[in-house]
Amino acid sequence: MNKYKSVVWEDVQEGEKLPSYEYELSLLRLVAFVRASGLYDYVHFDGDYARAVGVRDAFIATPHVAGLFGRLLSDWSGPDASLRKLTFSLNKPSCVNDVLTVSGSITRKYRGEDGETLVDIDDLRISYPDADGAATGQATLSLPSRDGRPMQNRRATATKPATRIDPEMPEVAKAKIGVVSECSQGRSIPISEDELLLWCEAIEDWNPLYWDKEYASTTPHGRLIAPPFGMLLGPGSSVQLGLGYKRPGAATPLGIEKGLRGLPLLQSMRKGWADSSRPLSIPGYPELAVVKAETEFYTPLGVGDTIRVTEELLECSGRKKTRLGEGYFGVYVKLFFNQADDLAKCYTSTIFHYRV
Repeated sequence: MNKYKSVVWEDVQEGEKLPSYEYELSLLRLVAFVRASGLYDYVHFDGDYARAVGVRDAFIATPHVAGLFGRLLSDWSGPDASLRKLTFSLNKPSCVNDVLTVSGSITRKYRGEDGETLVDIDDLRISYPDADGAATGQATLSLPSRDGRPMQNRRATATKPATRIDPEMPEVAKAKIGVVSECSQGRSIPISEDELLLWCEAIEDWNPLYWDKEYASTTPHGRLIAPPFGMLLGPGSSVQLGLGYKRPGAATPLGIEKGLRGLPLLQSMRKGWADSSRPLSIPGYPELAVVKAETEFYTPLGVGDTIRVTEELLECSGRKKTRLGEGYFGVYVKLFFNQADDLAKCYTSTIFHYRV
């Protein structure tokens, strides 16, 4: 008998509200997420650095937002559901010590073309007292059905958005449009059980598929699977941001070689990290902010898997002015593959390259 309950599609009602929850975005949780994800970007734990780039304090990372939405969905649905798509916009930064309320409701219940039993949640929302809808989004879930039809992983080739040439984009971007490159976000070290537990602790997402090895072995997955939004950058991801660079064979960040200290050192290292982790670097616009993210999910990643990632710049805007500063909006697509070259997910993001 399954000791973890799951929602059945036939019992869902359109308009049904998902049980909301509160999440205090303490510095401890921000640091715990950095450790769990390997995303050692200073803006997500260093208030002084965040203020230097135009934000009021250290603020939540994009995959952290995705993780909170994922927890809302799996807390409600149970472990037998399968997430097909998540899209969200970051409308206002959620910063250290904000108390977040995460909510959503079912807007549509339907069968897919192949009979798959699906629900749409079109009003996902993360809010705090000064920001109703700091992040807003939509999701599609596949739920188990009483008809006994087994749920299947999606195996497909992602349909990428078309590239678009804006005549106002900088010349450096025109040369990068449509060029597919291997991304440093890939990893050759297999995903471990401990990494999944770190994620569960940071998000307080205790989906048994992520930690209960005995239970996971009885599911169609046959093993622990990774949270779909996990960065999973793995050990060594922090070298370019100043941790672990003394390891024999590791490259010393340029700012350290120059003898920089304090904020100038952090700015130098973050620029080097950003330049190496994105196919586009725009001279004079060193800061990055994700404003929208969309992920479609296919074969789940799990314990023992390695990851290969490709990235491509789809489009870049002309120069724009925003509350953060002046800069350019780039649209990127990343494809994540396991060691068997099965597509795991397709991640499309809109990133603002700016200067304060």
